Amino acid sequence: MTDIELFRLIGTISRTATREVNQAVKQYDLDNNLFLYLLRILEKPGLTQFELIQLVQVDKTTMSRALKKLLDRGYIRKETDPQNKNFKRLFPTEEAVAVRERVAGVEKEYVRGQLGNLSEEQKEVLGQILELIVK
Repeated sequence: MTDIELFRLIGTISRTATREVNQAVKQYDLDNNLFLYLLRILEKPGLTQFELIQLVQVDKTTMSRALKKLLDRGYIRKETDPQNKNFKRLFPTEEAVAVRERVAGVEKEYVRGQLGNLSEEQKEVLGQILELIVK
């Protein structure tokens, strides 16, 4: 397999996963990758927008639009950082906490279905290879 074919395969896997998980969480009004941002906020309550951008690797404009949607839908709230008034900290609302297990479950189930036939050793090797690509 050529380098181009490998890279395209990675892209295909990413787009397929995104499409399928987005479809599964649509019932919670968390499609268009909103679930991804919300899960990170649930995992790390109080992180800043900049920290979230670093975690999910999207541009500032995309993140701003996504956070506005999450705010409008009642899933998150922003609080001014007490030490630095320029920073807004992101926190999940009770509504977000209420859907957390179901949304995280969708992600876990998808991952289990896709990686379930790999051994732990294969997963370790795959993880190492993907980390090399990311770097």
